[in-house]
Amino acid sequence: MVPADKRACVLDNLLGDIREHGCRLTTGDVGNRYLFRTLADNGLDSVMYRMHNHYEAPGYGFQLQFGATTLTEQWDPRQGSSWNHFMMGQIDEWLFRSLAGIRADESRPGMQHLVIRPSVVGDLTSVKGRTATLYGDVDVDWKRSGDDFTLDIVIPANCSADVYLPGESQPRTVNSGKYSFTSKLK
Repeated sequence: MVPADKRACVLDNLLGDIREHGCRLTTGDVGNRYLFRTLADNGLDSVMYRMHNHYEAPGYGFQLQFGATTLTEQWDPRQGSSWNHFMMGQIDEWLFRSLAGIRADESRPGMQHLVIRPSVVGDLTSVKGRTATLYGDVDVDWKRSGDDFTLDIVIPANCSADVYLPGESQPRTVNSGKYSFTSKLK
């Protein structure tokens, strides 16, 4: 939607607005997906994490503190609305695509080639994610302890993946199977 020569200015304006609102959501259900995807696609997972790692409304932590184990229809589950609703569920894509780092290689059809590129943000010490493909499940399990990072993955039969460890620009290409990688975080 934005011409290439204007994208940096628009992104700076968006970040200014997010900061002005104390890193709290102001987009509403329809706009959330676009905000989340814009931040993630521009390498701003740390901003996403700050926006969601709290227990005030609007926020997922606010729902958790009142006992919600599924998404509620409104940010404040005490309002009497549904406690099993997909409203506000757009964060799911960010959890899988960014935190777990599981993505289809869009240049190849059918999720037969994947990109595994986990994002290590904030004070998170581990993330587990699983995504089903036509060929089987893709599993990602990462942990960090201090500067030590471990990534365990399972790539299903007849698939391959480019695996990027945090801070590395060159992928390690693997075929189907189980793999474990370790690195130092910078």
